[in-house]
Amino acid sequence: MSFPIIHTLYARLALTLTLALGLVGFIYGVFMFTTVQKNTQYAEQMLNRDLAKVLVNERNLVHENELNKEELQDMFMDYMSVNPSIEIYLINLEGKILSYSADPWQVKRTHVSLEPIQTFIRESSLFPILGDDPRAEDRQKVFSVTPIPMTDHPSGYLYVILRGEQYDKVEQLARDKELLYLGAWVVGFALFVSLIVGLLVFYPITRRLRSLSKQVDAFRQGEFKILPEFRVSDGKDELSQLEKNVALMAKQTVQQFEHISAQDSQRRDLFASLSHDLRTPLAALHGYLETLEIKANSLDEARRADYTQRAIKFSHRLKDLIDELFEMAKLDTLDTAPHVEPFALPELVQDMLQQYESSAQNISVSLKMEGDTSMPLVNADIALIQRVFENLIGNALRHVQASNTITVQLNKQDDYVEVQVRDTGCGIAEEALSKIFNPLYQVNNAHRGDEHSGLGLAIVKRIIELHQSSIHVSSALGEGTTFTFRLSF
Repeated sequence: MSFPIIHTLYARLALTLTLALGLVGFIYGVFMFTTVQKNTQYAEQMLNRDLAKVLVNERNLVHENELNKEELQDMFMDYMSVNPSIEIYLINLEGKILSYSADPWQVKRTHVSLEPIQTFIRESSLFPILGDDPRAEDRQKVFSVTPIPMTDHPSGYLYVILRGEQYDKVEQLARDKELLYLGAWVVGFALFVSLIVGLLVFYPITRRLRSLSKQVDAFRQGEFKILPEFRVSDGKDELSQLEKNVALMAKQTVQQFEHISAQDSQRRDLFASLSHDLRTPLAALHGYLETLEIKANSLDEARRADYTQRAIKFSHRLKDLIDELFEMAKLDTLDTAPHVEPFALPELVQDMLQQYESSAQNISVSLKMEGDTSMPLVNADIALIQRVFENLIGNALRHVQASNTITVQLNKQDDYVEVQVRDTGCGIAEEALSKIFNPLYQVNNAHRGDEHSGLGLAIVKRIIELHQSSIHVSSALGEGTTFTFRLSF
């Protein structure tokens, strides 16, 4: 499956990386510009801290505690031509601008804030301190200031803007040209190198994802039935774990499809067997009843009773088969776990042996329990486990003959009990052992007759599986059969 390049994960990662690096470069540029500007202001104000005081002293602006206005005007004129980087203002105690060295049309303010001035005069203040720039209503600059006259009762302040408008223009032009050129190259080169490194890092990651995507797509095109050869790396990173999980999921999916297919095949075989097993007793029952109806007047009492008993026998077989089919269906659709509760297993086994004692005596078969009869309570569904023993003991009774023995053995282990139901009957052929738990499968033993449905062992297996366990069978012809399963304490 092909995708437009812009829609690929690699393209999106590249775009994301580019935008992220661009944002980092922008933030870095703003930070560097602000930091440089702040440091420049600090250095400028520290170097010219006493400039206002020096101007007052050198130019004799104060004579006998009075401001020399003529000298002030001369100073304004001199510094406008000699040092245009500074601007000098005379302000009163309310912050009103009384006189200045700039051209009148350039001054936009009539007052400046006194708070920065008073902060500057306190020698403990930290630089840089920004004061109002008279040439702009919304701009502040570093300055130097001194009271005039320099006594405890001044009448005003000499306010010197250290970075005047002409200085700003020249500095801005030089900085814009040099810093912009240098910064563009530095930031551009750093972004380019970072982008190349990022793309080189992203490529092997996205390559593995593309490969995994192709393998999953091939799996999908095979209708999830053909397991492709997933390439799984030996790494321990998240991508390696993802590859392993996808490969495992694909394997389980194929196994589930095979299991479902096998179940469908078994279900079809089951329906085929059911059609025969239901039809046979039903046809026999119908035949005997029809005979009784047609020949009711010609049959003697003994023959009529015999036909009636035969009809009842086939009706019982039909009922038993239908009951077991419902039971099997119920177990197969059981969504919740069995109703687990603690109970004494030896007591249940003893009750089951007593239940079948009469049937066993009728055919001269011995029933007994062996092993550990003193053990903790097991945790299981007592009704379902009782059904297991009914099917296993009942099945054993159909396999044994006179003088044979059926034994229930309990072997206590650390956290479970091993249960064995063993008989000394005819045994089962080896080729039939793998099939005896299949629904409706019947081993061909002539002495057993044809009085069972073939669902008993399938029901046993399902019940044991619901208890998170399994059942095994071992047998030898002429020696007997043993069924083994486990229950947890």
